[in-house]
Amino acid sequence: MEALAETALLPADGDGQKAEALFFARGDSPLLDGEVTETLWKLHYKYDAEYTFADGYPLGLAPEILSTGLPEKLRPLAKGRDDALKRDTLFEVLRQDINAFDVETHLSPKDLRMDRVSMTSDTRRNRNIAEKLYAAGGTDAKSLCEVIPSSRHLLRDLPAYFPIQVTEHCPQDCSYLPYPIPSAGSEPRHMASGDFETLCRKIVDFAGDAVLDLSLMGEPASHPDIADLIRTALDAGTAVGEGPRHPRTRVLIETSGLGWNLSDLEHLAEDTTPGRLMWIVTLDASDPDIYRSLRGEGLEEAENTARELVRLFGRHCWIQATRMNKNEEHLEDFYRIWSEQGAQVIVQKYDSYAGFLPERQPADLSPLNRFPCWHLKRDMPILVDGTVPICKDDLGRRDSLGNAFTEQLENIWAAGEELFVAHSSGKYPGICAGCDEFYTFNF
Repeated sequence: MEALAETALLPADGDGQKAEALFFARGDSPLLDGEVTETLWKLHYKYDAEYTFADGYPLGLAPEILSTGLPEKLRPLAKGRDDALKRDTLFEVLRQDINAFDVETHLSPKDLRMDRVSMTSDTRRNRNIAEKLYAAGGTDAKSLCEVIPSSRHLLRDLPAYFPIQVTEHCPQDCSYLPYPIPSAGSEPRHMASGDFETLCRKIVDFAGDAVLDLSLMGEPASHPDIADLIRTALDAGTAVGEGPRHPRTRVLIETSGLGWNLSDLEHLAEDTTPGRLMWIVTLDASDPDIYRSLRGEGLEEAENTARELVRLFGRHCWIQATRMNKNEEHLEDFYRIWSEQGAQVIVQKYDSYAGFLPERQPADLSPLNRFPCWHLKRDMPILVDGTVPICKDDLGRRDSLGNAFTEQLENIWAAGEELFVAHSSGKYPGICAGCDEFYTFNF
């Protein structure tokens, strides 16, 4: 933001004339579309806009156009942002008070936002997808609007999200979750630290960048070495060889808020670059009776942990409630209570695990037109023993794709291709037919 603000003060040429506008685009976007860019400029110039952008297209096809005075106006809104610059940082800053600016938008003839395609070379995944779409004839904005809807099987490349079960243990018996599923007559298992470290390295070598979620089917705080595991996951995405360190992983912890050592949380906050470690605290209710009926005991400890995480991690921490019939009428109070404490609130959709649990959601929010499952396209869940199920909702009802401890991740991921291609052709075999998680996504 500082660099943009300084650029806006520079003359456009040697005669001292100030630039009329700033065109902001990234150098990792090889397919910037001249026709769309011209359309944006005409809009920007005609309406004397402060900010003009294209919406509905894949990322990387069009610049953002700014008035020369806009960066200076955005400085106060950007103050205090402590995380690294991202592709959408400029818009995220502006949207905090979007009605205070003159904004113009050019809409794509086909809305491709739900496909979340990025025609860029910033990650292996995006580069590979861009190359496949280009080879299929998607060489500019117009042709991509035709190629993508008819070629969604090309959009599955490398996984981006790895939910990992580091422990089978959970201190609560939540009424709306199918786990923990006990191992045959044994105590809950924890993933060995050495196995976890090896797994993290394999993930980074395979996918390049990734979000590692250490929360699948168990409470991460129950793992005796959870603080070390979090650091291992963060370090796995850091190239230490010759030259600078380049973080490529982010870590997500979804927790009940129970069982944490607050000193460990303090140290993690001190040692971690803002934005690389994210937290979701699932509380579901502020009313003690409703909380107890949904999750059991522990509300006071959970809320204290939630407040501490909000203090330490700020906008990289969210407080969550799963929306169900039982807490529906109390969600407004839940949202207000936590918003007044400065927390971000997520209201999460109820998941029946493809019909494994009774239906408890108060409303069906599924899209009218079904599309290929986001989780098959982007997720690789890994259980405590290394087993990779088809998806987190499968719960062992179908054969696994492989074992991440003993097999190559490339081969395991390839084993899920056939099912995704079936989805892309409008076929949803087995439990997929009754699953409504296809439109939800993580990262």
